[in-house]
Amino acid sequence: MKALSQTFMDDLLNPYGLLHPILKRVQQDHTLMLSIRKDYINIYYRGGNILRVNEQCNGSYNAFFDKEYNKSGVPRPALPDTIKSQDAAKTWESSFQYLKGIMDFYFSGHHKPEREFQQLVARENNDSTISNESEYFISDIEVADSDQGARFDILAIRWLASQRKKGSKCKAAFIEMKYADGALSGKAGLLKHLKDIDDFISNSSRFKDLLLSMQNQFNQLYKLGLLKFKKGKSNANVALNVSDKPEVIFILANHNPRSKKLKAILSDPKFDAYDQSQHFDLRFYIASFAGYGLHTDCMLTLSRFRKLLKCKNAE
Repeated sequence: MKALSQTFMDDLLNPYGLLHPILKRVQQDHTLMLSIRKDYINIYYRGGNILRVNEQCNGSYNAFFDKEYNKSGVPRPALPDTIKSQDAAKTWESSFQYLKGIMDFYFSGHHKPEREFQQLVARENNDSTISNESEYFISDIEVADSDQGARFDILAIRWLASQRKKGSKCKAAFIEMKYADGALSGKAGLLKHLKDIDDFISNSSRFKDLLLSMQNQFNQLYKLGLLKFKKGKSNANVALNVSDKPEVIFILANHNPRSKKLKAILSDPKFDAYDQSQHFDLRFYIASFAGYGLHTDCMLTLSRFRKLLKCKNAE
């Protein structure tokens, strides 16, 4: 189960806590995203991990920046491997501008558009001027959990605007993002994702554990001030029910409308079985004119999406 201990939460939230300077920076810097893991956090920048902080049993925290981003050897400040005081946390917080520059240089030669756009989706719906209008809140990105056998681009909680008074009126949404048509097929193609997700949800124990993690992540992110919406009477405490069918959503970024590739892929009759799945509701996202604000009215069924694309087997 992914969640932070009460000590970890206190060290982030308390103005005198060891990690408070890092939280304040994330709250004030929309290019950064904090993701909650099991006893540690990742701070993302452009979809890459700019800082990982692990809780230790002695009351301190290990801090890590992936040196793979700095193969060019750009000089950077000396950074403590262990956070035992606020001063150490402030050293990391003040270094973010330098680390961002290092990562910018790396991404200029190692393009990761899907990861970058995943973080953009999270920012739009969790912490922006339109986040209160969103109906999908992002609990995590870049999920690869070997214990649960799970791999997802984006985990989200659908909470309709008309049902915001009750935290129990939520359901899980598993989102796969594909950037450009080159990512639509192959080993990580659309059908492969659907099969993997169907197999995962079929395992009730793993599915239940993941829902509990998403629920805890959402509630802790809200307490950390990283989800911005009007909580109403629900006090923002969400509860996911394993008996509710989740949604599986494809976000197909920058599809080339002149390409026939997507039409050909979605014309495959193998998709029809997943369109009628007992385990999830299949949806395809279309933007509300432009942007990545997620609303239930923007989620099309397979048949409606095929009609939009004018696929051969559209009803």
